[in-house]
Amino acid sequence: MNTKLKYLVFMFTILSALLSSCISRQSVPAEPTTIHFGFDYWAGYYPALIANEKEFYAAENIILDARRPENTDALMADFLAGKYDIIAVSVGDVIVLTQTNDDFYVIMSSDESAGGDAVLVNPVITSIADLKGKKVGTNIGGFGELFVTTVLKNNNIQPADITFVNMDASEGPAKLRSGELDAVHTWEPYVSEAKADGNQILFSSSDTPGLIIDVIAVRGSFARENPEAVKGFTKGWFKAVEYWLSNLNDGNAAAAAQLGIDPSEISLDGIKLQNLEDNKVLFNQSNTSTSLYYAAQLYTDFFISNGSLRSAPDINKFINPGFLP
Repeated sequence: MNTKLKYLVFMFTILSALLSSCISRQSVPAEPTTIHFGFDYWAGYYPALIANEKEFYAAENIILDARRPENTDALMADFLAGKYDIIAVSVGDVIVLTQTNDDFYVIMSSDESAGGDAVLVNPVITSIADLKGKKVGTNIGGFGELFVTTVLKNNNIQPADITFVNMDASEGPAKLRSGELDAVHTWEPYVSEAKADGNQILFSSSDTPGLIIDVIAVRGSFARENPEAVKGFTKGWFKAVEYWLSNLNDGNAAAAAQLGIDPSEISLDGIKLQNLEDNKVLFNQSNTSTSLYYAAQLYTDFFISNGSLRSAPDINKFINPGFLP
């Protein structure tokens, strides 16, 4: 065999080996990333469940472990402890988290409460002025405190005129039922539960447009180690939003299947889901009164004024649009 032929045989052998190696690597799929997701009982967070049921996350090589603890404070504490990789909470609650650990990113907005949050009262109370001297329950140091305070001040009532009592939203119906509280701030589906007992809505988040914005937050270490999985999470989420809005009944059924409840228990009444285009607006700092930065600053100023925050967090550090698809 002459030298030239030997060289050609050698090169063919090398190329064949490289091709075989590439084919072998391509035939072995990457291990899926498991995302531990924590959320409250609130339909604005259900696109994740729909994305899971419809296998939108499977297409992104994601295994979603979704948990609903039914207590917001416990949800946030477990997030800080590393039990959850991603959580869905109000932007106001995120601000409070920074006092313990600010190594997380707000990567998208899930929805805006547009009537889904409400203050309910027994029928004896017929006006906001009637709240003077009464006991009002909300999550003190959370977004509910600013929500209630804002409406009170808009009606010339000072927070000192009422007695705030700390409670979780899930406790609202029972607190009214027992007579322990005169008024409670809660959200759907607890609003409907309280109404079924004969209580009435005194005011709702429809009276404070743009104030209650819910967001998705991811632990910093998880995001840095799994950037593609986090991007896949948001991509699957927005796909589920579009699917749900176009197929309401089927979307309800998909979320209900994940929750193990009847689809009739799911409603988007009072909830404005945020799609990708909405998020681009919210993450634009030049939109001074409609951005996430503006809302975050609003809560920061309020919590500093009432002592819930010791120092102002760096909003630009944790609001991160880099994981939007």
